[in-house]
Amino acid sequence: MNMHWRLAIPLACLLGFAAGMTAAMAQAPAPTDRTVLAPDELKWMPAPPVLPKGVQIAVLSGNPFAEGFSVVRLKIPPHTTFAPHWHPAAENFSVLRGMVYPGMGDKVDKSNAKALPPMGFASLPAIHPHWVYSGDEEVVIDLSFYGPFQIHYVNPADDPSATQ
Repeated sequence: MNMHWRLAIPLACLLGFAAGMTAAMAQAPAPTDRTVLAPDELKWMPAPPVLPKGVQIAVLSGNPFAEGFSVVRLKIPPHTTFAPHWHPAAENFSVLRGMVYPGMGDKVDKSNAKALPPMGFASLPAIHPHWVYSGDEEVVIDLSFYGPFQIHYVNPADDPSATQ
């Protein structure tokens, strides 16, 4: 693959994610604002097309597409796989509900996944390929990172926005 396509594919993914999050960003408080949200106050919406189909997102704090710290909450349907990917910045997530299985590497290998139940935590380093899948029930996680958010699929064909 030539250099042009290697740059174009991640850029297209980022632009698709940014377009999908525009409404969420308009509703997100500025990082200097006090944020106290009850569960029924969350504004859930479909996640951008670069994330697996059926995933929902609520922005809790910050602006995921601006420089700075952000926290988003994800609802992940049962039996959903986030294909191997990496981010330019580290990410942390806490499991609130359900069972999630993260693993490291450029191929999904369920025998190397670690089961994380509610109250579980993962810290995933920048630029290291990783993947995650959900079990038999919906999963809810809080994801925190230093933005702007970017996702790069190890195999560009695994980018869900290519098929949505």
